[in-house]
Amino acid sequence: MRFIRLLALLLGITLVQAGSAWAEEKKGPEHIRVGVFISNLFDVDFARQDVGAQFWVWYNHNDPTFDPKVDIEIVNARSSEIQDNIRDDMGKGRLWDQVKYNTVLDQNWDVANYPFDRQKIRLVIESTYDDARKLKFDADVDGTKLRRDLTLAGWKIEGLRIFAANELYETSYGDPTMSPIGPSIYPRVTIEIDVKRNGWRLLLSTFIGFGLAIALAGIVLVSSAFRRLSEVIDIGAQLAVGTGALFSTIGAGYILQSGLPPTTAFGLADAFQLTAFGVTFLTMLLIFALHVLRKWRMRQAAVTTGRVFFVLYLICVVAITVRVWIAVVS
Repeated sequence: MRFIRLLALLLGITLVQAGSAWAEEKKGPEHIRVGVFISNLFDVDFARQDVGAQFWVWYNHNDPTFDPKVDIEIVNARSSEIQDNIRDDMGKGRLWDQVKYNTVLDQNWDVANYPFDRQKIRLVIESTYDDARKLKFDADVDGTKLRRDLTLAGWKIEGLRIFAANELYETSYGDPTMSPIGPSIYPRVTIEIDVKRNGWRLLLSTFIGFGLAIALAGIVLVSSAFRRLSEVIDIGAQLAVGTGALFSTIGAGYILQSGLPPTTAFGLADAFQLTAFGVTFLTMLLIFALHVLRKWRMRQAAVTTGRVFFVLYLICVVAITVRVWIAVVS
């Protein structure tokens, strides 16, 4: 009789555990509603590829064990400081966590149309410990906002988006309940802020060296394309102007590259450099050719050569003008 009772007790315990596990499996992951309020953006740095940001993040949920100070990671933050943390009990097991962050966010800037570029400032929030089997993020689309008077010096803020998605990692992070090779899946919320640079002033200040080099090269090439001008301006004056264009191009190149991140993409800045170096090379090559032709007293050939080089110069100027227009309207 005692054996039967013991057997019934063990069977009861097993059924209770199985039922609890089945109920937990049926319940699915805990849903947490996540929203963001961006209060400040500052210190956009292209060379370091980062931007400073201050923002509030809130979490609406029913899980008392969830602690955003510990369970949440700002994935693309180089540095992150929690400045404030509030938890309110809304009753019936509903909790409202609010956390204020001060961060430096790592950004992958697109410099193809610099200085008329559009960028997406990204903020990525992810669960640190609980994977997608236990936790699911829902984006608070209506509540996520920018501060009404928020400005970013030199930029126009055009829009804000928030969306939730799971992120897959090709590892189990050592989780003994999973295969060693993974994959593991973690809930994530991403915020994207669309900004467009006000680029005309930056174009004038940053690219003035290239513009000067192109203009100086144009003076030499124009003076060589017309007989009367070519007879008035000698080789020495042309060489001095061409040398000035060369040094202007080199100096502007050093200044520009110090402010841009390394990239393999060919952008507007590269087009300006290539045009400036190209027309400067045409100028120095033309000066050499004119010197030889005049020594040989082939003045008509010198004028013809000057006109050919001037046409090549015009092609370069038109090409860079079109490239600037494309960057402005994009």
